[in-house]
Amino acid sequence: PDLKFHLVGSKAPKELSSLDVEGVEFHGFVQELEPFLDGCRLAVAPLRYGAGVKGKVNMSMSYGQPVVATTIAVEGMHATTEEDVLIADTAEAFAKAVVRLYGDHELWQRLSEGGLKNVERYFSLDTARRSLADMLKRVAPTDAG
Repeated sequence: PDLKFHLVGSKAPKELSSLDVEGVEFHGFVQELEPFLDGCRLAVAPLRYGAGVKGKVNMSMSYGQPVVATTIAVEGMHATTEEDVLIADTAEAFAKAVVRLYGDHELWQRLSEGGLKNVERYFSLDTARRSLADMLKRVAPTDAG
């Protein structure tokens, strides 16, 4: 009951944008996400569909902000539950994971550090450069002399 839940994002259905529940604040589209990334204890990504790496999850992890997400939300992220993120796929499991993460400092710290390492390992600029260089080496003709 003492948590404040911020809903951020465009194109929300009417039932969310008009939600009038104590402790829940709907922001809709925001120009800058940084205040939410720096000022909120954790992020949630209860996505039910989508493909590929989800920018919202990656961005939160890159700020050291732990994430509670569905399996779909972390698809393609190389994320491991209890190490990089918490994964929950039912409403009850999701709520329990949020409350658990919010109140468990050791878990919060582990996921914060794990998320940062995950982003560095798989999605950093250096990783992209190495991948591109490796790919170019494979397709570029060798210098015959």
